[in-house]
Order: sequence, then C-alpha cells, then structure tokens
Amino acid sequence: MYVDIGAYGKEGDSGIFTKSSLFKRIQQGEYFPDCSKLPNSEQSLPYVHVGDEAFRLEPHMMRPYTRGEARNDYEKTIFNYRLSRARRRSENSFGLLSQIFRVFYTPIALKTETVDNLVLSACCLHNLLRNRYLETTNNYYYEFDNSEIPPSQSMIPLARSGGYANFDGFFVRDKFKCYFNSTQGAVPWQDQQTQQTDT
Repeated sequence: MYVDIGAYGKEGDSGIFTKSSLFKRIQQGEYFPDCSKLPNSEQSLPYVHVGDEAFRLEPHMMRPYTRGEARNDYEKTIFNYRLSRARRRSENSFGLLSQIFRVFYTPIALKTETVDNLVLSACCLHNLLRNRYLETTNNYYYEFDNSEIPPSQSMIPLARSGGYANFDGFFVRDKFKCYFNSTQGAVPWQDQQTQQTDT
C-alpha cells in the first residue's frame, strides 16, 4: 500500500503523482514486476496504473483516449469503457473511507500537520478494519451506502493538466486496446454496456 499525503490541491493529480516517491521508483524500474502475459494470450505487457485525463500517458500509466478519438473508433470506446471500470475501484476509495471516518464529511479545522497525520492514521486504520472485515465476513467489498450524501463540500476540485504523453505509453495503450477487443481479452458484456452508454 502506498499513501502520499500533504500535497497542495492546486498542483493537480498528475503534478502530485510525478513529484511522489512512488513515481520515482516506477521511473527507476523498482516498483512493478517484469512484464507478464495477458490472460488467454501470448502477448506480454507491463503492469500499469489506471488514471483519468489528468494524467500523462506513460508505459506504466494508462489514460483514456479523448472523447473525439473514441467517438470515431469503436475499439477505443471499448478501451475507455474497460479502463473506467478499473478506475471505479480507486475512485470509490475516498467515499468508503469517508463512510467509516465521518470527519472527512466536513472541512477539518486543524493544523496542516495534524490533518496529514489524521489522513495517514485513517488510511492505516481503514486497512486494519478491512482486513478484519474480510476475515469475519468473507466478503471482499463493503456495502456502499447509496442513500448517504457524498462529501462534496469538503472536496476541492483539482485542475486537469495532462502534460505531454510518452511514445511508449501510446504503444502500450494500443496493445491493451487490441487485447480488450480480441476474442482472448473481450468480456461478454462489454458490447452491451458501451451501447447503453452511447444512447
């Protein structure tokens, strides 16, 4: 598990990520294992993080195709759909953390250093509680309470700044696109879901 706490919101997701120690480890080849074969395929690709349009496309950071590109190419639409399903897991993490630790539903009136320690403590406690939850229920996911209003007033919107893309990133993304659209990598419901989102 990796947590980076204390960056200013005005820097944006991509800027914060590129200044992190995790990014440095990825760039030095010390974070991800070697490339491995995709399921039901002989194609080997690197392990990746999934991000949104705010992130720079890198061999280890996938971002979606632009809407214009995806609108004119069904295979790119499928890639974007599959990427968004993967991103949904990480996007829900703050909501799940907030449902357990209600302090995140309001602006926190504490010193910055104290807030940093509070967030770190909440992340550690959340994972301890989650591990115990898995042991007692054998269920991998919390039940997200849809009736609970999400904490929007305490969140600061981050500016989107995608930066320049990396050529190797284009290559890896295109390989994943081909795999998701192949008989080996397609899932039976992806065509139905993308058609529903188009209408």
